[in-house]
Amino acid sequence: MKVLVVHNAYQSHFIGGEDLVVQREVKALKQVLGHENVFEYFVSNDDIQMIDLATKLWGNQIHFKHIANMVKKHAIDIVHVHNFFPLLTPSVFSGAKFAGAKVVHTLHNFRWWCTSGILYRDNQTCEQCVEKAIAWPGIIHKCYRNSYLQSIAATLAFGWYRLKEYAKHIDAYFVLSEFQAQKLKPVLNAKMLLKPNGIEAPVKLNTTPKKGYLFVGRLESAKGIELLLETFAKLPKQFCLSIIGTGENEQALRQTYASENIVFLGQLPHEQVLENMAKSKYFIHSSLTYETFGLTLVEALSVGTPVIALNRGPRAEFIQSGVNGFLCLSDEIEQTILKAEAFADYDALSKQAFESAKPFYMNNIIQKQISYYEALLSEAKS
Repeated sequence: MKVLVVHNAYQSHFIGGEDLVVQREVKALKQVLGHENVFEYFVSNDDIQMIDLATKLWGNQIHFKHIANMVKKHAIDIVHVHNFFPLLTPSVFSGAKFAGAKVVHTLHNFRWWCTSGILYRDNQTCEQCVEKAIAWPGIIHKCYRNSYLQSIAATLAFGWYRLKEYAKHIDAYFVLSEFQAQKLKPVLNAKMLLKPNGIEAPVKLNTTPKKGYLFVGRLESAKGIELLLETFAKLPKQFCLSIIGTGENEQALRQTYASENIVFLGQLPHEQVLENMAKSKYFIHSSLTYETFGLTLVEALSVGTPVIALNRGPRAEFIQSGVNGFLCLSDEIEQTILKAEAFADYDALSKQAFESAKPFYMNNIIQKQISYYEALLSEAKS
């Protein structure tokens, strides 16, 4: 079996969870299928040139031809597309299908149905655009990068993609959680395959006493950072919060919440993120959006760190209160932190956190992924 992985990466100074997932999957696929059977076609938003983008946003024929040529030249069986917007465009689906490959698309977000991609706006869940041919509310509310111009371009582009029926070239979608599958069932009449993101198995567990609380993510309202900072500003000073990540509001947040029990660590390499997770007593997943998975949440569990998470989206699929962490509503976060701090058997909580992450180890996930590829190829032959 030969697989071509296609991905439009974010800017290099802002590597996100999707980029990490793609890197890990490619590495794992090469280990299982052999380096000679796994091919990559990546572009980066570092290379965006606005004038060129404006003319090619509606369907990039250059990438169509490159994908089609790679499929034919290397006899590719499966083309697996992750992010395609804005540089690749859905023309990569039609290029792969034109050349005779089976096409799989991982839905890392909700961008097909939402201009922002996260079903969230103005501090609340928003699904106004989900079933609209043209997502005009996304324009009115500047949902794409808080810009009227960019929101118009993104909204019209996806309206065009739907009109041109690019999705008909996709044989199956990978969804990352049962929640996401159920959320999309009314609007996606296509084969959905449940395939969570995979994580690296920890090299070793931290055996030293854990202390403090940790947040990892972009410093923006949708991630619940203000909610978290307001909470720790009210807690006794022995409750210490470390924050890993950056964002446009970082400096303002640093100034507003300057306190001895709140430490901003900035952007750190992934290895150091995992080290901080392993040393923390609890990891806090405070995102106010649904999200489609919860990569940092599962990584925290994998190093034996229980998770306190807002009970939204798929988080109940990963966290059981009092077993490997705690779920709560946004107005319960302070009392949940106090409850977690006083929990009688923290060692059992930590052990269960570690155990609950094992199904998401990459060696397990990649075998499931390959079995889906094989099933799709078998369907084509029957």
